[in-house]
Amino acid sequence: MAYLIEGLARYVADLKYEDLSDRAVEVAKQAILDSYGNLVFGRYCEASGRIMDYADRADATVKNEKLVSLIGTEKRKTGSDTAVFVHTMMARSADLDDGYRHAMGHPGSGLVPLLLTMEQLWERNGKDMITALAAAYDVYARLGEAVNPFMYRERGFDATGVCGAVAAAALVSKMSGADWEKTKNAMGLASLFTGGLIEYQNDGTSGKIMCSGWGALTGMRAARLAASGFTGPDAALEGKYGFFQAFKGTSGHCDMSHVLEDLGNDFKITSIYFKRHACQRGLHAALDAVLELREQGNLTPDKIKHIDIRTSSFVYRLSNPEPKTAVGAQASIQFASAVALKYGRMDSEKLVFKSFEDPEIRKLVGKISVIKDEEVQKYLAENPTHFCACRVIIETAGGQVLEKWAPTPLGDVETPFGWDMLEEKFHHLIEGTPCEETEKERVKLIKELENAENIDILFLL
Repeated sequence: MAYLIEGLARYVADLKYEDLSDRAVEVAKQAILDSYGNLVFGRYCEASGRIMDYADRADATVKNEKLVSLIGTEKRKTGSDTAVFVHTMMARSADLDDGYRHAMGHPGSGLVPLLLTMEQLWERNGKDMITALAAAYDVYARLGEAVNPFMYRERGFDATGVCGAVAAAALVSKMSGADWEKTKNAMGLASLFTGGLIEYQNDGTSGKIMCSGWGALTGMRAARLAASGFTGPDAALEGKYGFFQAFKGTSGHCDMSHVLEDLGNDFKITSIYFKRHACQRGLHAALDAVLELREQGNLTPDKIKHIDIRTSSFVYRLSNPEPKTAVGAQASIQFASAVALKYGRMDSEKLVFKSFEDPEIRKLVGKISVIKDEEVQKYLAENPTHFCACRVIIETAGGQVLEKWAPTPLGDVETPFGWDMLEEKFHHLIEGTPCEETEKERVKLIKELENAENIDILFLL
């Protein structure tokens, strides 16, 4: 192809359900179940009041648009922009949404809520939804692979918003039935106006749950503009002032040579990860190690003398012994490790808020040292996608020393989750909500989505 964006657009527009591998279909459905569970959780989470207040304010501007349903609000209809932004915030609130480590960021929290809204607008069937989602994950992953991990580490750009906007434009174009040229223009326009920064990680403010939504809205608007005849640049990605030039790391790293490689055979959605812990992904290998050593040594807080978490500068930056907010707690390796050590898990918003006032948690935090380790730093340089890598050493009050090396967390391609783990996680996410009563019907619909003509049950109480 003369231009990368044309190659991606032709792929998105031409892709058929029958072209997908069995594994791509399966993981697409798993991604929908996982993100939907996160979304339902977010409808009833601590931030849900503020999220719904935003919906009320945004709805004041809705007039003649076709209205769509909001999850968890029986008979409540809203505009598509509001639905997408509200649902993406909900899907990101638990910090248990999927990710793709080679591109970094969280495609599911933006693309799945967007997909659910587009199904209502365009009345597509389950096969159409699976196909559109697989195509959008490919766009997200291939753009992110070209610029990360350097875009994220060196410049603080979040692929959730940056790559998410272009992927969202692809998804909306696919669901609306746009041809390749309109798809190309939509993706090109989205690439011009995309962004997202991770400064919120340093103080725990609210930006984290909004990044995927901003990307999704940018992609939606770009698709509408393209449908109206507006055009995006042909060299939107590789141009002198294009996407890759703008978002490459300060070291100048950018490898765009694989953007179109093996399209239609290597479905990137098959390589996403699912999360076990409700916190920043960089902490997950450490938490896996902490929990394994906890079980191995039958450890309780009173048995622990000291803990060393030896890791790279990438994870070391998340050292924060005194987080002040839930978002801050989800980015604090000391706090998250202390919660995991005491309770044997770190997967609950209620647990986080409960632990803020717990003197035993504070005491545990004081026993944890986070250390930049040259050996881990060297390992990361040789394996740049293993950005969670760490070594955890626990010294007990009785003089025992327990040690665990963790290069990658559970739930990634090396140790993938199956349906059983994802269904258990889904149950935990929706437990106590009005959706729990019809949990089996919701799971069945998603597991058999290729046979579905609509997804109405997902929006009902």
